[in-house]
This record gives sequence, structure tokens and C-alpha cells, in this order.
Amino acid sequence: MNFKDLREQLTDDAIKNILIQFNVEPVTEDEASITFPTCCHNLEGGSPKLIYYKNTKLFHCYTECSASFDIFTLLQKMYRLRGQEITLRQAIEICDLDSSGIKPEDNLSCIEDIRYMQELNNVYIPNIDKLEFKTYDRKVLRQYAFDYAGLMPWIEEGMSMEALQRFNIRYDYLNNAIIIPNFDYDGQLIGIRARYFNKEDIQKGKYRPVYYNGVLYSHPTGRTFYGIFENHKNIERKKTVVIFEGEKSVLLYNTIYGNENGIALATLGQNITKDHIQYLLKMGVRNVILAYDTDYEDYQQLQEVEKKYLAKAKILEPYFNVSYLMDYDFDLEYKSSPIDGGKEIFEKLLKNRRIV
Repeated sequence: MNFKDLREQLTDDAIKNILIQFNVEPVTEDEASITFPTCCHNLEGGSPKLIYYKNTKLFHCYTECSASFDIFTLLQKMYRLRGQEITLRQAIEICDLDSSGIKPEDNLSCIEDIRYMQELNNVYIPNIDKLEFKTYDRKVLRQYAFDYAGLMPWIEEGMSMEALQRFNIRYDYLNNAIIIPNFDYDGQLIGIRARYFNKEDIQKGKYRPVYYNGVLYSHPTGRTFYGIFENHKNIERKKTVVIFEGEKSVLLYNTIYGNENGIALATLGQNITKDHIQYLLKMGVRNVILAYDTDYEDYQQLQEVEKKYLAKAKILEPYFNVSYLMDYDFDLEYKSSPIDGGKEIFEKLLKNRRIV
């Protein structure tokens, strides 16, 4: 008998009943998880960022603890907040489980269980859909050139050569289009979009997946982030991400702050999905800043749009510290990205961002 075996005996209702004895009640619940206040480090109240995952029977605190633990360790934490130390055996008994199968030394050294918990705390990811994509041979990019003249429209908008090179931006002479490859977390090519400039092409859509040699290089934009391959190491180091709508914003961010400080991603729209959340958890993100476009021209429109942006932020709020940018002083043009106005305006918006 080990601690994992004992955890398996506890039903979801049992977990809720144990915590309600400490006046800790669920905030939300769905098929996969139960959200509680962070009673692991708050004696009273706390934000709803302690998530209990039903499939693993483990908790994860997404704020101060930033760690995974089971109900027994949680009970030890809660008693410690109240000035009392309890053993794991006592925690097991509080859960109305038989602790007789636990040897005395197991209270101090359960090697298998300790290793298991350490592994979870290093790479903890909820068990949802596998993030698998159709991939393409990167050799297809060789037909496109890194051409200074062809990339001039984006260079004139402020993007550096260093950023364009880092993201493998190319130019298509034949179709007069800027080529934007999209890579997954591990660097596999999962899609290619193009920004077209010819009038007849723009009528079909300025941004479209590339079609070449009978292959449409499209990918499901809602399942990943643009820029995740290029910037994930910076994000993992800083524990913070700025989420924009489009690819150009990611390139501008890397231009302004340098490739070594690039923590920007793009969702290619405003949808936030469970796959996005899984990637953010995989990278150990703690702070999420939503930097959506200024889809408003007056204060009344701003209020309506802010409600939509707040709703998007609320999707992320159970897992992360979330804030969002709004251009309350109308420094930017209509439908601009918050980064389009340059560093000074962006940092003003950042300073005045709303915390969820």
C-alpha cells in the first residue's frame, strides 16, 4: 500500500467533503476538474486557482505554491497555516482511510511517491487531448527567399531583419506575397500562411494558407500559438506571456525587446481554447497578458469590446494571473494592435492594464 493507492480510494465527493470541514467549498466544477480557493497558502479566502484534477486525483496551485500535491499534503499545508504540524499518517486518518498499511518509515521516506510528485511538479500538464498536428517537410520553404526588397513592406512597418530571420519569414516572388511559416513547440512545420499584396489576391483574403504543388499548408489555428517554437524558452524562463492576435505583433515585440526577450505569442484571432491553456501550463506560465486589437472607435464601443475581452480573460483566470490591455486614451488607430504604436505607447498600455 502506498500513498497513490490511498488517493485512488477517495471519490470526488469525498475530496469536497474533506475540504468543507475547513469551510473550503468548490468554486466551479466540470467533468475534468474542481476549482477551489487557494486554501493551500491562504488561511481564509484566496483566489480560485487551486485546481483538483479528477483523473490524477491531484491538486495544482497556480499562484504562490506553483506546485502539485495530493489531499494528504494539502491537509498538512492547511494545518500548518493554523499553527499545527501533522504527519502524513494523521492526514490519511483525517480522510477516514486506513493507515495501517503504511509503515512507520513511510511517513519520512516514501521514495516512489516522492519521485512521482517531483516529476509532476516539473512537468505537470492536465491530461487532455494530445497535441498532435499534421506536419510538413521544412524543405518546402527553400523555394522562398529571404529577400530584403520583397520584405520591405514589413520592414517599413518596423520589423527588424533579426526578427524576420528568427521567424523564418520569406518572400514569394511568383505571387508577390510574404511567407509566414508556423511551427509547433518542437519546431515541426505545421502550416504556412501568406500575406498577399496583389489586388486580385487581396480580394480573396490578405492572409491565407499557402497552396503549393497540390498541398494546402493549413493548420488548426485554435490548437496552437504562432511563435511558440521561437519564443517558448524565453516564456519558460520569465513565466510570463503576452498574447496578441496576429503574427506581425509577435515580430514587432521581438523587434522592440530583442529575440532574447521575446515572450509574445499569437492566437491568429481572439479564441482561447483548452489546447492554448495546455501549452501555457506546459511552459510553466504564471502571468498572461492579453493584448488584443483596438476594435473600438469611441468610449461606448470600448466598453462593449472590453466586456468581450474580459470574458476571454476569465477563461484563463482559473489557471493564471491574467490582465488585459485597453487603449482608454485612444492613442492608437482603430483596429490596431497594442504594439503598433511603438514601445512608448505599448508600455503605457502595459502600465495601465486591467488585472482580472
